[in-house]
Amino acid sequence: MTTPALHLVKPNMVAPLASSTDSPIEVTVQSSTLLQLIDTIYENNDETETQSRTVGTLLGTRSEDGSTVEVKECYVVPHKEEDEQLTIEEAVHVSLYHLYKRSNPELQVVGWFSTNPSLDAYTGLFHEFYAKGSCAPYQPVLLTLQYRDEESGDIIAPIVKTFISSPVGLPGNSGVMRKLNLEKIGSYAFVPIPNKVVRSTGESTTLKFLSQASKKGDTSFNLSDFNELKQVSTTVSQISDLIKILQDYTNRVAKGEIKGDDKIGRLLLSNLNFNLSEVDVEAFKNEFETHVNDTLLLQYLASCIKQQLDLSNKLTNFINPEDAVKE
Repeated sequence: MTTPALHLVKPNMVAPLASSTDSPIEVTVQSSTLLQLIDTIYENNDETETQSRTVGTLLGTRSEDGSTVEVKECYVVPHKEEDEQLTIEEAVHVSLYHLYKRSNPELQVVGWFSTNPSLDAYTGLFHEFYAKGSCAPYQPVLLTLQYRDEESGDIIAPIVKTFISSPVGLPGNSGVMRKLNLEKIGSYAFVPIPNKVVRSTGESTTLKFLSQASKKGDTSFNLSDFNELKQVSTTVSQISDLIKILQDYTNRVAKGEIKGDDKIGRLLLSNLNFNLSEVDVEAFKNEFETHVNDTLLLQYLASCIKQQLDLSNKLTNFINPEDAVKE
């Protein structure tokens, strides 16, 4: 008597369909790419009987050890879902990939995205397409983007989740599968992995100004009045407000009013791992002035040395080499 068995391959081990490198353990998404993904929701929000989700390709780079995947670009791939059959426009996928590759040669297919947060039978078929195609021999990353509440259907803040996969069941090239003349398609177990959205300093500054302009009636913001000194003052004020919020949070945790978050505690320990000391304003002012004077002195000496070298070079050109030998 034989008992049924379930064969699982760990995601970080060599699997039959992804046969070369270790699986990524973190996905980094650029903020511009996230905006592209959100934009695709509204541009392709024509879900019909033949399309229950918007899917597309994720382009990016992998770290040398394969532990991190950075998503930099994305594009939509047309498809149809009908009668339990999936049709993907592979020609569109390949053409767009080569177009992006021409402008940025370092980009490669790192996975795919879906606007349907649920993992169903079609998810395995989509994953099969990328696992055996553009991503091979690397393992593709699945990114899901939820923008509607499952119960009310209202628009919500985007929820981004990322997954890696592991083949489930017998390997497709096993002797049993060949004897039974069976074809293994879309059999995967998906494992969630952490992700984070990153943005540059320029993007953060732009978003801050846009946020301030959105709060005004004329939706405008005068940048000419926002000089460097005012920027420093605003930044110091923001840091002061954040310190007050953090102080209130720690006091409430210490009193037992709320439960503390382990992540916040570890972050505080890593960033505040030093002893605070009282700062004398006059002493700090004197040290700062001394530092400025030293810097100006170094600049003056460097300028003098440069002038001496230029003068020596010009005088050398006036001396005849034969006269120099006679001397």
